[in-house]
Amino acid sequence: MRLKVAGLIVSGLMLSAATSSSWAWGTCTPRQNSQCLGAEMPDAKQPGADYSGTDMHEGNFARSDFSKGKFVRTNFYKSKLMGVNFSGADLQRVNFFFSDLTGANLSGANLTGAKLDHANFTEANLTDANLAGAQLNDTKFFRATLCRTTMPDGIVNNAGCQAEKPKVESGAAVTPAANVINGCTIKPQTVCVNAALAEANLASAELGAAQLYMANLAQANLFKASLPKANLTEANLARANLDRANLSQANLTDANLSKAVLRGARLERANLTGAVLLGADLTEADLTGANLTDAALNGALLCHTVMPDGVVNNSGCAGEKKEVKPTAEPVKATEEVQPTKSAVKTKAKTKK
Repeated sequence: MRLKVAGLIVSGLMLSAATSSSWAWGTCTPRQNSQCLGAEMPDAKQPGADYSGTDMHEGNFARSDFSKGKFVRTNFYKSKLMGVNFSGADLQRVNFFFSDLTGANLSGANLTGAKLDHANFTEANLTDANLAGAQLNDTKFFRATLCRTTMPDGIVNNAGCQAEKPKVESGAAVTPAANVINGCTIKPQTVCVNAALAEANLASAELGAAQLYMANLAQANLFKASLPKANLTEANLARANLDRANLSQANLTDANLSKAVLRGARLERANLTGAVLLGADLTEADLTGANLTDAALNGALLCHTVMPDGVVNNSGCAGEKKEVKPTAEPVKATEEVQPTKSAVKTKAKTKK
């Protein structure tokens, strides 16, 4: 069946009088399980509105106030949501496919099970937001604020949290603040998913069991850093200095370690599945029991390197010159060698 309503052709859809009156071009009255296609509602003021189950795809809601609203299973496919206030809103299983949420406020929003594929969250505020179980394929979070944000895998992301200044009470000694770099507290078991730590000085840092999933540590100084059992899945450690770092039992699945310096590093039982180690320096590194399944080691320097099976690999060692020790003391060039008396007598007899 094809039905033409106000210039819109709907195929295979029966619209009752009640349904057709529940949506209109231009604005959309808050109502559950209704139709609000292509609405033009920029700067709308509707805090606490309930649009649960409503189809609002391809609408323009830029800068609108939907704080503490209910949008369970609401369809915002390809909608303009730039600068929208969704703070404290219930957005469970919402559809944000291809929607633009640049600069939107989603602090404290519930986005569990949300469909966020291809959505743009550039510079959006996701502080205290819950994205557990959400779909994130090609989703953009450029400069988005992630602080106490629950990611789809359940890990809390604190990468965007600002360092809190210590409180100083009258007469009390000032306690130095913890080492915080770009919102990431440098301490054991810290949670810094997507942390921005490129070129950071983390020499001798204590980061045991730290959650550094997808962290950017490119060219970071991790000399003698302690990272046992740390989660560095998909982390970028290209050209990082991991000289003598402790990475035993660390999870480096799909991590980028291209041209990283791992001289003398401890990698016992580390998970390097799919890791990229192109041109990495593994001189004297210990990989006993490590998992190198699908790891790329092209151009890696292996010299005195203990491999997963315990065999020492010296294939990359440069030829070493052997020191030749003389059997007797060498005669100095300045010394004159005097012939012995027996030698002189022998020489005289020969002349006769």
